Amino acid sequence: MNQQVKVGMNGRFFPNNWRPAFAEIDFAAANQFEAIQFPGPEDGLSARQLGSDLAAVGDRMRGAGITPVMEIVVRVDRPDGRTASGRSPLDLLEANLPAIEALGCACAHWHLVLRYPNAAAEVDAFEDGLRDQLSVAVERAERLGVRFGIEQNEPEWPPYRAPDACARALEAIPGLGFVWDMNHALPDDVDAYLGLAGRMQMLHVADTPLPVVNYHLPLGLGRVDFDAHFAALCAAASVGRPFWRSAACPRAAAMAATPTPP
Repeated sequence: MNQQVKVGMNGRFFPNNWRPAFAEIDFAAANQFEAIQFPGPEDGLSARQLGSDLAAVGDRMRGAGITPVMEIVVRVDRPDGRTASGRSPLDLLEANLPAIEALGCACAHWHLVLRYPNAAAEVDAFEDGLRDQLSVAVERAERLGVRFGIEQNEPEWPPYRAPDACARALEAIPGLGFVWDMNHALPDDVDAYLGLAGRMQMLHVADTPLPVVNYHLPLGLGRVDFDAHFAALCAAASVGRPFWRSAACPRAAAMAATPTPP
C-alpha cells in the first residue's frame, strides 16, 4: 500500500496565544506542516477567531496545500447533556458546519468533557444516550465529505475515558471515527487503543511523564514510547488503511487523519 503521512500543527487560535489564520498558514507552510487543526467554538468558528473570513482562509489553505481539521470541545456542564449555555453537542457541530465546509476540513471530532456533579457515576448512561446524536453527526459530516469522530479522555475525565467505552461507541455507530490522544493513555491501555487503529481518523501526539497523563509536553520531555506506538500504527495501516500523522506546534499535540471511512 502507498502510505500517505501528513504532519501538521495545532493552530494557535487561543485567547492567550493567538495568531491570525493567514500567519499560521504561512508558518505551517514554511515549516513543512501539512495540516492545521482549527477549534470549533460553541457559537461556531468565524472571522472573529481567525482574523479573516472563512472563505479567504479556506482559499489560502488550499493554495498552500495544507489540510484543515477541526476539534470541537464540548464542555458538558448540565446533567441533561448540555453546556452551561444550554447547547447540545449536536448544536455545536451545527454551529461549526459552515466553517467546516468553507475551510474544506477533512475530518472533525468532538472532545467531550463531563463537568457536572456526579458525572462520573452517570457516564455510562451519558455515553449510551449520546449515540443518537453521534449517528446524526456522522451523517451530517458525511454529506460534506468529512469524517466525524470522538476523542478519548484521560482515565479521570469522563466520557470515553477507557478503551472499552470507545470501542462500544465505535461498534454502535458505523462510520464513526476515533481520535487517540497518546498523552491521555495509561501504559496498560495502549494495546487496547492500538486495537482501534482501523477506526482512527486522527492522533493527538504529545509527551507526558507516565504514569502521569495529560501534560501535553513537547516530544522527548516525557516517557511516551512513540517509536513503539507508530510502529504498531504503521503495521495496522499496511494491512488496512493509510494514515496521516500530524504533529502540533507549539503545544506538541499531533493529529493523524485517515481521509476515507472504515
